[in-house]
Amino acid sequence: MNGIRFRIKERIDAAEKNDTPFWQRLSAGLWAAGSATAAALALGMPTGLGTFFDIVIYLLLHSLLFLGTGKTIAILFSLLRLPGPRRFYGSIVYTGAFVCLIFYFDRTTLLFASLVSGCFLVAGILLGLYINLLAAVDKKGKLVFLLLPLLLFLLLRAIFPGSRIHYPRNSDIAGSEDSPAGKGPYNYYHFTYGSGTDRHRKEFAGGAGLISRTVDASDYLAEWPLPRKLFWGFDEKNLPLNGRGWMPEGEGPFPLVLIVHGNHNMEYFSDAGYAYLGELLASRGFITVSIDENFLNYSTWSGTPGDDMILRTWILLQHILQIKDYHFEPGTPFSGKTDLRKIALIGHSRGGQAAAMAADYGRWFDADPSLAGIKETSIEAVAALAPTDSLVSGQKPYLRDIYYLVLHGAQDSDVNYFAGDRQFARASYSRNSGRFKASLYIGEANHSQFNSDWGRMDNSLPKGLFLNRSDTMPANLQREIAKVYLAAFLETALHGQKQYLPLFRDYRHGSGWLPPAFYVSRYFDGSFVPLLQFGPGRDKQGNTPGVAVRATGFTRWETVAVSDRMGKSKGVYAAALSWDKAGSYTILLSGDYSHREFSTPPEKLHISMAVTEADDGKGGKKDAVPQIDVEITAGTAVRLSLNDFMPVPPPFYTCYTLSPRIDKIFRKEKYRQATEPVFQTYELPIEEFAKNNPAFNLQAVTEITLYFNGVPGKVLIDSIGFIDA
Repeated sequence: MNGIRFRIKERIDAAEKNDTPFWQRLSAGLWAAGSATAAALALGMPTGLGTFFDIVIYLLLHSLLFLGTGKTIAILFSLLRLPGPRRFYGSIVYTGAFVCLIFYFDRTTLLFASLVSGCFLVAGILLGLYINLLAAVDKKGKLVFLLLPLLLFLLLRAIFPGSRIHYPRNSDIAGSEDSPAGKGPYNYYHFTYGSGTDRHRKEFAGGAGLISRTVDASDYLAEWPLPRKLFWGFDEKNLPLNGRGWMPEGEGPFPLVLIVHGNHNMEYFSDAGYAYLGELLASRGFITVSIDENFLNYSTWSGTPGDDMILRTWILLQHILQIKDYHFEPGTPFSGKTDLRKIALIGHSRGGQAAAMAADYGRWFDADPSLAGIKETSIEAVAALAPTDSLVSGQKPYLRDIYYLVLHGAQDSDVNYFAGDRQFARASYSRNSGRFKASLYIGEANHSQFNSDWGRMDNSLPKGLFLNRSDTMPANLQREIAKVYLAAFLETALHGQKQYLPLFRDYRHGSGWLPPAFYVSRYFDGSFVPLLQFGPGRDKQGNTPGVAVRATGFTRWETVAVSDRMGKSKGVYAAALSWDKAGSYTILLSGDYSHREFSTPPEKLHISMAVTEADDGKGGKKDAVPQIDVEITAGTAVRLSLNDFMPVPPPFYTCYTLSPRIDKIFRKEKYRQATEPVFQTYELPIEEFAKNNPAFNLQAVTEITLYFNGVPGKVLIDSIGFIDA
């Protein structure tokens, strides 16, 4: 027995005898590689105790695990009589497993996590060799070798050169008005309201200008985890109403705009990230409040509370009621100044969905007595920045005669499909409402940069390190787009100013205000009269009385449910047309149709269409933009190019990560599709056709034909109709 113990002790004592200084330095390189992952993890999984504390504690834990695991594995290898530098082998096993597990549990694929782990091992060993080189040379040699990191950096830049795809900039239509992103005529001041007891930010505690009530959300939340309560100091029975306000100076009353953030690490507060909007809108005569819902956000330590979309919407409505109380309370900034019949909601990410749900609050909260006072207010407009669009209690919001605007970036690697397109489809308008819905798809915009506090990465660290930021526009330019569109939208919807309306019908009217980018825009209002109705149960003829369709030259002509890049329905149906050489799509109108729909000739022809990938005949895809002509027959036929009215955009291809190859393996199926159908609306004044031929009779339109030529192609047409003046 003693002999066995002696041999075991002997093997333990000999576990590291082959780990010479050379191997020890290699192990130090592996420790450094693992430390880089641990530091990134500290930033991506904050404790709420501060960044410095997080990095120190994560590095300390990593170091203890590195030493302990390396020693244990070295002893095990020694007991198994495996030769070589066993401690170094243990360092390899630990570092490889540590990095792989960190990335895998950060919701990347096992393949990607394994490849990253291998890269970190190689990097760690190279660093160890570099340390050995420095140790072996004299002072002059050390100076030479200190330049090696720079050479390595240049090599990596050669491998990953940055932007790979460049799109032609859009042609310009000069805007005649001052930019809506410019400062308005009002001076304003900033203030906050809050519970007075906020544990983390003085602006909602002792620094709050107004004390707000707390609200009991226990009817909507079964459990408030202990770590969340310990962090915030409250539970679901006394949630705070905290807000940052920007108030125009003057008598008012002023329209009210509420901005609500989306889901982010709750330890990294989000509400201050819209100050750039609050200041702009207040200068233009809007009371603007960025509300705090950070306590509903995700945390590594307590997840996301309950059905957070219900809670986000409910808290947003409670803020309206709190401001309503302030309006009727003497001595508050809101006293007598708030136009509660002109309210707009701006939401980002999940906040964008919450804003739409709040505008349709009766669908979820009709029986809630705490919200009874909402009926005395009026939500007139909703704007969404990269919104989500998920089912909540089996339902989704529908907007009726409420202004709606959605902005989304193709480089969005969080909500990486155009989810707001579905809410766009669920907004409808009475014929004479005078209201509209509009969308803007921005090729180079991402998710996070709409909030100035969220940084440039849409994914948290460490996986966020592998996102493609070279093809993403600078943050200030992305926020400039938001300023232009949101200010113009609110000026139109709440102030009744019409000078910015052309911007929503054609993004080129903002060319003097907007940064160069790839843009696709849509616009609908109550004046749209459809010629064709695509949808379930309808054939490809469109099922409109008095209207028929004739199509020739197409290899495919059918009605399809349109899907986004994730294979999810966009909520619309379209005519799918594919051709190899050329095709024509003709709509034939009977006299009965025109007599039934119009008392006077329509003003414009409206087309909503997306150019998509087409088969190249060799098993691949191609995306050349076809030549599209539009011919209207009204006594005589006049044919014009669609490009004369609006450039036809090609499909936009997004690379989310450092390389298209990484996209395929990064996050299961999330980034596999580089493009999705995005619809552009075209408004063609019928008078432009009449100008080309005196025999053209505006009152006798009988045929409309779309000709597709030039290259093999594929389009989706989700609506064709007239705009009734």
